[in-house]
Amino acid sequence: MKLRQIENESVRMLVDGEFSCFGNIDQNKPGQMAFVESAKYIPLLKTCSNIACVITRDELVQLMPKGMGVMVSEQPRKSYYEIHNRLAKEADFCGRPAKTVIGDSSDIHPRAYVAEKNVRIGERCSIAPNVSILENTIIEDDVIIRAGSVISSEGFRFERFGEEILPVLHVGGVHIHKGVEIQANTCVDRAKFGGDYTEIGESTKIDNLVHIAHNAVIGKRCLIAACAIVAGSTIVEDDVWIGPNATISNKLKVGKGAFITMGAVVTRSVSPYEKVSGNFAVDHAKFMDFIKSIR
Repeated sequence: MKLRQIENESVRMLVDGEFSCFGNIDQNKPGQMAFVESAKYIPLLKTCSNIACVITRDELVQLMPKGMGVMVSEQPRKSYYEIHNRLAKEADFCGRPAKTVIGDSSDIHPRAYVAEKNVRIGERCSIAPNVSILENTIIEDDVIIRAGSVISSEGFRFERFGEEILPVLHVGGVHIHKGVEIQANTCVDRAKFGGDYTEIGESTKIDNLVHIAHNAVIGKRCLIAACAIVAGSTIVEDDVWIGPNATISNKLKVGKGAFITMGAVVTRSVSPYEKVSGNFAVDHAKFMDFIKSIR
């Protein structure tokens, strides 16, 4: 897509360029468009050689790296998401739909819903009643999804501009690797940008009423108990335990083998094999010492 094709009254082109996808600056995907509203992001932008085009403010134009397509707007973030939302509805930009493919040995209950396009389900899968599997979903072999779960639901992202709230369409997907089991009434949101995936790693088991938000990446052999929440763009590495009603905030990293206890509210990244407890979660031993001190 050429910048001159999307120029309008709120965003004007200074240097033409061509882009093929959207993403956050630090994703640095080939052919990516990004936006820059503050000079503090310029050093990061200069390290991202794959970014093809950028929307920015007039006063930041001279700081843009050479060779990028440049557009200017009074509100770069708003213009960026408005363009994203418009192109997200165009097949010529997002790619042509593919007919859904389901493995012959998989068992899909008659009351389950599977989108007619852009879904791939492997062999020996079991999809229970009232499950909804929406577009842009990859389910590998030997996956079990129990009643009422929703896979590839719309993610929760809204941008606020004064009194205006702009919804951000989610056009990525969900990739569920082999051997995963998802219990009843769990929701896994699709990723925000096209070509990106929310991922559930091989042999991970997820209990009832769990929410996995957009762009979260769950590793292999994780155990996630009932009513847990993993917020957007958080990375959970292999062999992690997440206890009932635990909440993990967005854009964090939970290291391999970590243990998140029941009801913990995690607002910082967790080291490999660390055990955390409490609201806000701290090292489990320190938390228990504190609890003992007030009893």
